[in-house]
Amino acid sequence: MMHVKICGIKSLEAALWAAEAGADALGFILVPASKRYIEPRLIREITAQLPPYIARIGVFVNTPPSEVKEVAEWCGLTGIQLHGEENPENYRQIALPLIKALRLPVEVPETGTKEKSGSENIGDWRGLVQGLLVDSVVAGQFGGTGFSLPWDDTASQILFTEIRSAGIPLILAGGLTLANVDEGIRKVKPYAVDVSSGVERDGRKDAALIKEFIRKAKAAG
Repeated sequence: MMHVKICGIKSLEAALWAAEAGADALGFILVPASKRYIEPRLIREITAQLPPYIARIGVFVNTPPSEVKEVAEWCGLTGIQLHGEENPENYRQIALPLIKALRLPVEVPETGTKEKSGSENIGDWRGLVQGLLVDSVVAGQFGGTGFSLPWDDTASQILFTEIRSAGIPLILAGGLTLANVDEGIRKVKPYAVDVSSGVERDGRKDAALIKEFIRKAKAAG
């Protein structure tokens, strides 16, 4: 069955909605520049009240390994997700499952432009990470862009194939919603899906959207 991560959690209420709906993991954004940033003290309060078998993932961008380790331990995180230009080798000392995000450029309708993404050597991540998350990237935005990945694009399909061939779990993110999550799962065949803006209404997590997204994702997987 498909694994589902609800990312951008900012309140205990939203965390419990996701847990009760069957989410496998929750994501907490520890990047001050993000509109979904949550302070470590709040994460600590939330994780202390969650069921025991739901993963708590901290999302970081170019944060020094020593700081990541300290925050992860204090907050009660069970995994970390790196969204910058980090070298995963430097984070192995944390001894927690590690997810590395790879960003694919998407065209923004209003501008017709694409953000460029650096080339990745998937083989470099084998043995260092427990998952590779493929997300959409838009200039000036960090995650939760709401723009879907170009699933049918040749470059995207090559990347998906390389990840699967390397034996690394593929986590699909980037603009997933109730309207397209089943299509994304069918075309990409990921290990898990990761959603943030797709389960929000007016910029806030919505209980009904979370519940229905998880239902659809698990039924499609």
